[in-house]
Amino acid sequence: MLNLKNIIHKYQDKFAVNDVSLEVKSGEILAIVGESGSGKTTLLNIISGNIMPENGVLSIDNEVIDIYFNRLIKELPNIKLVPQDYRLKPDYTIYENIDLALTKYTHQYRRERVTELMVLCGISEIKNKKPREVSGGEKQRTAIARAIAEEPLVLLLDEPFSNLDSINRTHLRSKIVEIIRQEEIACILVTHDLLDAFLVADRIAIMQKGKVLMIDTPLNILQEFENQYIKDFVSSAVQPIKDFMEGFGKNMNFDV
Repeated sequence: MLNLKNIIHKYQDKFAVNDVSLEVKSGEILAIVGESGSGKTTLLNIISGNIMPENGVLSIDNEVIDIYFNRLIKELPNIKLVPQDYRLKPDYTIYENIDLALTKYTHQYRRERVTELMVLCGISEIKNKKPREVSGGEKQRTAIARAIAEEPLVLLLDEPFSNLDSINRTHLRSKIVEIIRQEEIACILVTHDLLDAFLVADRIAIMQKGKVLMIDTPLNILQEFENQYIKDFVSSAVQPIKDFMEGFGKNMNFDV
């Protein structure tokens, strides 16, 4: 379990993250959503070790992780971040990109683990291709496979759907749920798209101006009417679907 308590970070005199506390269980997906500048990406970078906060405690399975010292290697132990740009090695194959995360292990274990991950992430058929030869969704799944190769306890995904077409988004959403459940990782997923969060997350945290306004299940988020900001935020995601269904839905057959 990942646990954050009273995380605070400022840029000059402005709160980027304002007294945030949350927890994520193994095998659970928590989506953090909010407008640009709400603090969600800053919070993700604090958890990953890329930004040092002014205050707060981070622990994994009740073990406090030191987030207050400068490191040559930014990553914190047992926490892996998949950035928006994937950071795959362009001249290496998909197989080799995943294998690079396992260089300290035996050749036999590396072969077995990479093969297992490629099957889990649905990328076995492209193992000999270079990143430039595969789709955005396949790049994203390769980056996830590489990140979980050493079986981290926490996986952080920064806008994993932002550069994908609708088919790849749908495939990746289902794959993320499958991966997190099978590997039993605590996952935090940052997205600006509330609809993606509804479709993939067990719980959703809505941020505004550095503060977490609400953490709850997708259903309870949909039924929140007291907080006007949350109500408007949810409406902005759901209204286009309502408009489409009212305009075209009655005359369309969605059977596939």
